[in-house]
Amino acid sequence: MRAILVALAVLLPAVAFAGVPQFGFQSWFGGFDKAELQVGFATYQANCARCHSLNLVSPGDLQSLGLTPAQVTALLAKGKPPALSKTKPDAGGAIAGDLSLYEAGHRRGAAAVVDLMTGYRPALPNMTMLPGHYYNIAYPGGQIAMAPALQPGSVMLADGKAASVPVMAHDVAAFLAWTADPTLDERKATGLRAIFFLLVLGVVGFVVMATRMTR
Repeated sequence: MRAILVALAVLLPAVAFAGVPQFGFQSWFGGFDKAELQVGFATYQANCARCHSLNLVSPGDLQSLGLTPAQVTALLAKGKPPALSKTKPDAGGAIAGDLSLYEAGHRRGAAAVVDLMTGYRPALPNMTMLPGHYYNIAYPGGQIAMAPALQPGSVMLADGKAASVPVMAHDVAAFLAWTADPTLDERKATGLRAIFFLLVLGVVGFVVMATRMTR
């Protein structure tokens, strides 16, 4: 029985979650939701910035999330993201990585972040856990050295309510998608303008051709 449980613990991370997180920016015509990005940044500041840096994100970049310069200054004052070289090793001696391009290097992108943040569970009966590790059904092998990062009540929403763990997981995943590809909205807008221009050009060309053929 123990062998079966351990095997399940190893295999479960390879099984896709039934509910796949939905993000507007993943559609052809969708873009980043600034409200989600702001909650995601607040979630990062409250729960992740102590260990993980964002070396490729500058304070000026944060203004594109819809924040004013004063808001950016106030948020950064609560906890400036540390430089990668200054992050502290975890209990296992590992250095927490920079998150700027994390989702760009992951096949499942934002969905992987949501699954990881919400994948913590009590360890299975008779499962031997490594020292300083936690059971997470979304992590390969089921054991991860990072403690559950998202703490209930650590982020407040615009309506004054505390953000739930699933909401924080979703929005911090959207925020990390933005840090990995901050020009996504601009490229989509440029692409749409190019498509519209080509359509207009095609219609004009068709009208000119039809006019000449009727003469």
